[in-house]
Amino acid sequence: MTTHVPVLEIDNLHAKASISLFGGQVLSFRPHSDGRERLFMASAARLDGKAAIRGGIPLCWPWFGSHNDDSTLPAHGWLRKRLWQVREQIDSLDATLVILQPQSTNGPGFDGIAEVELHISVGQELRLDLFTRNIGTQAFSFTCALHSYFAVKDVRQVSLQGLQGQYRDKLQQWAVLETPAPYHFSAATDRIHMDRPARLFIEEPGAFTPVSSAGHDSIVVWNPWQEGASRLADMDAEDYVHMLCVETALTEATELLPGHMHLLSQGIG
Repeated sequence: MTTHVPVLEIDNLHAKASISLFGGQVLSFRPHSDGRERLFMASAARLDGKAAIRGGIPLCWPWFGSHNDDSTLPAHGWLRKRLWQVREQIDSLDATLVILQPQSTNGPGFDGIAEVELHISVGQELRLDLFTRNIGTQAFSFTCALHSYFAVKDVRQVSLQGLQGQYRDKLQQWAVLETPAPYHFSAATDRIHMDRPARLFIEEPGAFTPVSSAGHDSIVVWNPWQEGASRLADMDAEDYVHMLCVETALTEATELLPGHMHLLSQGIG
């Protein structure tokens, strides 16, 4: 992978991983047990530090989606387009732990005083822990997500297991609908599932990927399909076949009091 952004390469007893310090973004995770890449990277993803990276696990913070009050602000906040620094790296027999911090958490559209840390554990499982701490004297509200792009051979053959109940469908004017069973994909999908399973599974012929979540209020499922992918400058039209976003998310505004902390976590097996 050729990049113009600083990338930390991890290769331990259990897995290989690539972590971009631009955006604090995991780009690749490949366990040695099967050698299968878990994360998708768009064919035309920009790795020049000038735009958000399409693929891997982008961090959405301090808001998910569009800003509630100012549509001119970037979707999903601005941490995914800022440089992060390695605060610490700890190697053990079980995993490599990398602790990252953004150079700044100040920006337009957010008036809180926050400290953010991302803990990335690379072992038999990839685990991300996103810490948000209120270090100011006033409460603030925020939303966030771990916007994971999973690599699949063919999304049309994927079965997503573990979700149930209702979801809000962005492509149908936010209609509230029942989760399909079985959960397959045959068209553009953009859904916020109100169900909060601790664990779900991405199953396809010859592959089975467990995904665990904590600290979330919803699971977001997204695939732009061919027409949607062709409208994105950093995706090829056929990229949609090989990806599925299953995002651990906090989509409802959450108030964080002074001195309090929120932890959003995702694990990928």
